[in-house]
Amino acid sequence: MVRRHHLIEESKAELDVAYDEVKHAEQAIMALEQEYNERIQKANGSDVAALMAEKEARQEKYNLEHLYALQTVAVERFAKVSAAFTIVASVEDDEVAVDLLRNILFTPQEIRENKLAIDGALKPFVAGLRSYMREDSNQDTDKKVRESWAAVEGILRHLGRDI
Repeated sequence: MVRRHHLIEESKAELDVAYDEVKHAEQAIMALEQEYNERIQKANGSDVAALMAEKEARQEKYNLEHLYALQTVAVERFAKVSAAFTIVASVEDDEVAVDLLRNILFTPQEIRENKLAIDGALKPFVAGLRSYMREDSNQDTDKKVRESWAAVEGILRHLGRDI
């Protein structure tokens, strides 16, 4: 049986959507650049400032900086989920997996101040994902993996992280 890892598939899909949105906006902005460069070449000197202002106003509507920020969040989330899956799949001992995840996902200060909450989220995630990967990849174990990862992300958000 092929075990589908929905959490990682979804984070990858979010990354793909963010990438496509950025790509679409960048292409549209490049098309505007070309259009306005041609118009500026044909315009007399007095129209150039107005054309530049018009071009910039149209480009701003694509909100590219916001799309870049969303893409960065999607990349970071996918990286975190991928790292978590890699660790759980490659480390036999649950406590070692929890230690590795804790140290990858959180800063030393965050760990000192929130260790109980962090471990309270990571332990069920590691156990649930290990069960899902090796024993029973059913809807119940998938739900446990998702819920425990949501708790990990909740802590990260509480600590001010964009995820």
